Amino acid sequence: MKSVLNSLLLAASLLMCGSHAAADLTETLEIQEIQIVKQTDVRFPATMRSIGVKEGNVSLVIAVDQNGALQDTFILKSSRNAFTKSALKSIGEWEFSPASCNGTPINSALRIDLSFRVDRKLTWQTFQAPMETNVTRSSLEEKPITASLFGELDEIPLPIEIIEPEEVVEGNATIEFYIDEMGSVRCPRLTNGSSLEFGQTMLDTVALWRFEPPVAEGARTNTMVRQTFTFANGRLTAAKAE
Repeated sequence: MKSVLNSLLLAASLLMCGSHAAADLTETLEIQEIQIVKQTDVRFPATMRSIGVKEGNVSLVIAVDQNGALQDTFILKSSRNAFTKSALKSIGEWEFSPASCNGTPINSALRIDLSFRVDRKLTWQTFQAPMETNVTRSSLEEKPITASLFGELDEIPLPIEIIEPEEVVEGNATIEFYIDEMGSVRCPRLTNGSSLEFGQTMLDTVALWRFEPPVAEGARTNTMVRQTFTFANGRLTAAKAE
């Protein structure tokens, strides 16, 4: 399937450079996002209270499979490691209902923003947007974890490894995914498309890609990418990344 691999390399190049003409395929998917069905309290860290820290924030993204099981927890931003640990401990105890596409359960991801305030009830907000987390370097250190917008990176992270799909049917699909500070793709989710089959193919494919680590102001960071892929007339193309 060499031609498909060449098409994927072209798609990755377009993802980085941003140009393309997409086929006009009717979008028919009806996507129901992940739902939180049970949650435990997220505690304000005692270590932070003892040193006079009164507030903190954590933004994380979770990946939930088609059975509702938590598969990955990716820390997108965090003000301090103690808040990261508190968030991870509690999120691992939450229960979820999986996302669905046209009534069929699918793997997907959900962003959750947590706001810690001492002596106040935790506030949180979910954003429909990847048990134990796959921890990246910065989350092991006592310093903030940061994220940068794709368009604000010092350089566009080029692909290091692109896996070709085993089978491709005609269609289009928009995939939202994160590139962590090691260049790995985290927590991809299907946001739109013309068919579940093509959407699932691209979801599984993108999950295996690797990139150069994103860099902003000279330091490694995390970033989110939203990319629309189209396969028509034997050719895979990609719209400008967002």
